[in-house]
Amino acid sequence: MNVTTLILDATEKLRERCGDRARYEARLLLGLAIGKQEPVYPHLFVQIEKEQIDRYYRLINERIDGKPISRIRGWKEFWSLPFKLNHATLDPRPESELLVEKAIWYARSKLLAKNEKLHLLDLGTGSGCLLLSCLHELKYAYGVGVDINKHAIQQAKENAVLLQLNERSKFFTSNWFEGIRNSRFEIILCNPPYISREDEIYLPDEVLLFDPVHALFSDKNGLADYEKIFFDLSPYLTSDGIFLLEIGYEQLEHVLEMVPNADLRVCDVFRDLRGIPRCLILCRANNKVL
Repeated sequence: MNVTTLILDATEKLRERCGDRARYEARLLLGLAIGKQEPVYPHLFVQIEKEQIDRYYRLINERIDGKPISRIRGWKEFWSLPFKLNHATLDPRPESELLVEKAIWYARSKLLAKNEKLHLLDLGTGSGCLLLSCLHELKYAYGVGVDINKHAIQQAKENAVLLQLNERSKFFTSNWFEGIRNSRFEIILCNPPYISREDEIYLPDEVLLFDPVHALFSDKNGLADYEKIFFDLSPYLTSDGIFLLEIGYEQLEHVLEMVPNADLRVCDVFRDLRGIPRCLILCRANNKVL
């Protein structure tokens, strides 16, 4: 069977699952089946062995069953960087790049002129994508990433090594702030679990079947982890520091109600490309910079 025939056959099999992306994903899966990380196009001369064809159709079936491409190949691009994933790490979402963008802007415009050695904290770090993306851009910054799952921490450490950022980052297991003592940070980032269990039925298979449950769901209609974080947050921020928090759909009003009781105040709210409030920036109530 030649390359064109293989891709056409796979495209039809993937059509229902992948829609307009079916042909591209058929080419990409063929690349993965023969040991490449890029799509295979018909004009390329590729010799395919029978065992590679068998592997190709196994990958196609995995994709039809809902397994995301990122899980099939084991990594996801975020902030134009490759991040390896495992069963304990969330598949990074493009909208989370908004936190990285705003953290970098704040560091460069407000902090770096007076303090070259910035200290960042990433709560619930997962693959480490938020922290490591920031460190990649902020050459004088150092960071700590914590996660309740030890397998996520192992993956974050591996990503730090792969991105050559392990000298400026540390990762360890902690339930939010429990493992952090007597430290303050100029920038704290967090993408916590914020999906209500009642909304589980609306999640696509790619999320529900393959993302770790502990990184998705939170009690009290998705608000429980916000409450835990806000209760302890203020002492860990420097006087001019900021907290960048990802929030879910229709959660802004509920989250804002928690702020005044946590010795914090709102500095800004940013929307994602769909117009949904996604990134909330908070600071200490007595912050004189913002």
